[in-house]
Amino acid sequence: MFKRTQQTARETKQEAKDVTKSKNGLFASCSFSSLGLDPKLSDQLQERMGFEAPTLVQAQSIPVILSGRDVLVNAATGTGKTIAYLAPIIHHLQAYSPKVDRSHGTFALVIVPTRELCLQVYETLEKLLHRFHWIVPGYVMGGEKKAKEKARLRKGISILIATPGRLLDHLKNTASFEHKNLRWVIFDEADCILEMGYGKETEQIIKLLGSRQHEEGEEDDDDDIVVPKGAQKQTLLLSATLNEKVNHLAKLSLDDPVMIGLDNSKLQQKQLPIESHASPDSDEDEMVIHVNKSANPSSEDYGIPSQLVQKYVKVPCGARLVALLSVLKNLFEREASQKVVVFFSTRDAVDFHHSLLSEFQWPPKSETQEEEAATKQLFLKCKTFRLHGSMEQEDRRSAFANFKAEKQALLLSTDVAARGLDFPKVRCIIQYDCPGEATEYVHRVGRTARIGEKGEALLFLQPVEIDYLKDLKKHGATLAEYPLLKVLDKFPLLGNMPRIKKVISLESHPWVISLQRALEFFTYAEPKMKNLAKNAFVSWVRGYAAHKGELKSIFVVKKLHLGHVAKSFALKEQPSLVGKSHHKETMKRKRDERQKGQHPKKRKKMSGGNSRMYACLSSSSSVHYIQDEVLLMRWAPSLGAAGLATLPRPEDKGFALEVGVGAAMAAQGSSSSVDSFEAAEAKDGAEEEEEEEEEEEARGA
Repeated sequence: MFKRTQQTARETKQEAKDVTKSKNGLFASCSFSSLGLDPKLSDQLQERMGFEAPTLVQAQSIPVILSGRDVLVNAATGTGKTIAYLAPIIHHLQAYSPKVDRSHGTFALVIVPTRELCLQVYETLEKLLHRFHWIVPGYVMGGEKKAKEKARLRKGISILIATPGRLLDHLKNTASFEHKNLRWVIFDEADCILEMGYGKETEQIIKLLGSRQHEEGEEDDDDDIVVPKGAQKQTLLLSATLNEKVNHLAKLSLDDPVMIGLDNSKLQQKQLPIESHASPDSDEDEMVIHVNKSANPSSEDYGIPSQLVQKYVKVPCGARLVALLSVLKNLFEREASQKVVVFFSTRDAVDFHHSLLSEFQWPPKSETQEEEAATKQLFLKCKTFRLHGSMEQEDRRSAFANFKAEKQALLLSTDVAARGLDFPKVRCIIQYDCPGEATEYVHRVGRTARIGEKGEALLFLQPVEIDYLKDLKKHGATLAEYPLLKVLDKFPLLGNMPRIKKVISLESHPWVISLQRALEFFTYAEPKMKNLAKNAFVSWVRGYAAHKGELKSIFVVKKLHLGHVAKSFALKEQPSLVGKSHHKETMKRKRDERQKGQHPKKRKKMSGGNSRMYACLSSSSSVHYIQDEVLLMRWAPSLGAAGLATLPRPEDKGFALEVGVGAAMAAQGSSSSVDSFEAAEAKDGAEEEEEEEEEEEARGA
């Protein structure tokens, strides 16, 4: 394997020492050209991209990457990591002689976790390549037509950005994907790639891409470019957080890497627990680490910008919706030209709140004041966008681009927008639903306070969730309380409702009462809104029950008042159990069939055989099997038809269905709140017979 000299290591070390911080602590007091980049590329960064000076991470990373070393960059979000790896790649490719051609295939491969980040990196790459038109950028990702992607790969893409799943598909199935000249492999947002479940795909990609070492002097048969003698395949890992999974990936893909870190705006070379392989005559100061799988992440592994103001909003569940709208209204009235991103735990919640904020008017519409409708305005005077994984690819692309282009806008999103996306001028991040582990919190708040800009992050917490702050504090995130009552006192009251001088509780605040009534009136006035609210309610309860590990003791479904949860979705009462609703739909279908003269379909009785059955464990620890889906739905209210289809057969006796209040979870050792399913089935059958008798009497009359 090609060995680097100690002199190269010392030179790299000296370059790192020469980097000094400017006054704001983020930018280096040097130029891009002084880092060794081509003058044309340096001018492009300054003139077209608007970067007067490199960030500390860029100033530290670029010389090391130019030297050919493998690198692990652990830096806070918004510190310019994308430029840090793209610029050295372009520097080398533009100097190739003969010039790089499409027929030579792919030289650099950038792997990112999401489609939106894929497009963002591609846009940045296009700007960087403005003066190097012969270097062709491209991307492949889920949601696009594979036939078109194959056509682009057949023509040749010099620098390819890809999501893991689609890349693996092309590596296995696209014969025209030419990558034997591959020299750079970059894992951008490596922690996110692994957190999203792409661990196995990533390992397969590493194996398929082959050896790191190019054979010296090897020439390709046709007109392909000659890989420089002794050149090595260079791998870069970039991550905002470090954990055992990232360390494992680094051990698989990196060889003798340099680690570059940023902690509390102070750039430093850090070392994970190492396995010493240095020879006696090696340089003690050489910036080399050997990643050990046993490395444990600590608080310093979570890079949060120091200029980010972090606060939490303590609010009871029933007042959450009013509090969210009030905080948003205060933010946009305080500073009109700004952008805000709100994170939700489910897609249904995003859809509901997007429809609500896009249509809800203030002052509220009154039945006796129809003539005043023309004077009403939207509650929030800004454009509202949504973003989640169930949207069509073109809709996602449009929402992403339009939100970036607006000067004043609101984005409602799931965690799909928390992965490395750079939205200009985002001043505030609101986490309406708790993110889960501290790493997710870091990625969400990283959408603001980027490249030295100021930012604010708000985390909504219910009183029963306040212990979550302790978990964040373990990882260096300290939050102050947001003065919610002071914000509510700023808003004028409608009608003759007296202002309470001293509010005993948040729910009794006149503004909260007034706005909650208006929201409920709006929701019930539109059937579409009511259905969206119900779907969001059910999804939210499911998501709340899905927290893992130590967080299960903080986010406990049984501690929730489901009526108050319903109120947070502008519902006056908790939605009916899915089972009852399903039963009513079944009875309505039977009535419709009778009116048409058709014979109603009879329910199948339990008779053994090969019929589908469902296993439930009663409070007496005995297993009951239910064949009737209607009855099962009655006792498992938050399981839909899709959930029923995945339940096991009777032989899976280790399975237990826990039926909590408004939650359904599959777990070993769970117990059901139902003592006798047979009695429940008998009651269900009696109710059905009574309804049938009433219908017969009605037809006779």
